[in-house]
Amino acid sequence: MTSLDVFDRKILAALQEAGDAGPSELAPIVGLSPSQISRRLQILRKDGVIRSIHAHLSPAALNVGIMAYVMLTMTSSDPQAASDFRKRLILLDEVLECQLLTGSPDMIIKVATKDLSSLNILLTETLLSSPQIANGRTSIILQDVKSSHSLPLRFC
Repeated sequence: MTSLDVFDRKILAALQEAGDAGPSELAPIVGLSPSQISRRLQILRKDGVIRSIHAHLSPAALNVGIMAYVMLTMTSSDPQAASDFRKRLILLDEVLECQLLTGSPDMIIKVATKDLSSLNILLTETLLSSPQIANGRTSIILQDVKSSHSLPLRFC
């Protein structure tokens, strides 16, 4: 694991707030020169600390009206069947996240669709009709109280 100093943590904190900030914008926040920031950014990327930078898009502006969590239970614990299903999930742009869980259900996915009709089609024709899925439960998100991709930096 990469050893992060106070300057690295300041860079990471600033990038978690504004991922498009460049070395010249980060320099006064961090207290280093832009060239020092550039060098540290290269190291943080090379070491895998910074995996990628993303734009945070507005669902409403993109006509995404429904976001939901779908809890899925697999029909068996066959590793190949589970792998095949996960490969199919990865190809679906409606699937935003997928995590494997302990206990039941086996996985939880977060999906984004245009409306209830498109959610229903995704569930019935793509997810729940899969032979690898025994059952599923869906919870529609009513209100996004907190949604963050920022990780706590106090542990590093």
